[in-house]
Amino acid sequence: MEMMQIQSAEKRPENRPQEKGCYTVEELMDILCVGRKAIYSLIHKKAFPALRIGSVGYRIPKAAFHAWLNQVS
Repeated sequence: MEMMQIQSAEKRPENRPQEKGCYTVEELMDILCVGRKAIYSLIHKKAFPALRIGSVGYRIPKAAFHAWLNQVS
């Protein structure tokens, strides 16, 4: 009986991958095909909003990044 009540970890909603709302520096490097220095330069020039999260690093909101990208392209 107990076995029937336990759901597998794969079926629980909290274990499903969720769409992230932010990019990392590494993800932007892949998207723009540029190096780390270029991304940090854009961050410091405030080309788009970026959040510094302690020692984790920067996170760039996807909506703000895509708005910037549409303006420059």
